[in-house]
Amino acid sequence: MGKTYLWILQLVTGVLIAIFLGIHVVLLHLNDILGATGPTSWVTMIGRSSQGIFVALYIALLAVGLYHGINGLRNLLLEVTKSARLCALLAGFSRFLASVSLSGGVWAGWNLF
Repeated sequence: MGKTYLWILQLVTGVLIAIFLGIHVVLLHLNDILGATGPTSWVTMIGRSSQGIFVALYIALLAVGLYHGINGLRNLLLEVTKSARLCALLAGFSRFLASVSLSGGVWAGWNLF
């Protein structure tokens, strides 16, 4: 079990997802409960997206969610295959997919900011 750090990182990102998603849900729906502008209105969304803390929160949520999801899927696929070549190919493809997705998300968040 030489990849223990990957398993620990998988657990840490799971906890971070719960924290960041909790913050996101509370902030998104608390505005509606308190009588502010609706959480899904265009004005509220653009207002949140122009604040650096929200951009950072959404990018962090995207980063940990991507790592957690793609690494989890990669681990599942690696368990069902025994070919070392296919394992290397899957690992490379998962890194590529995560990089492209994170780059697109950061670009979109930065442009809204």
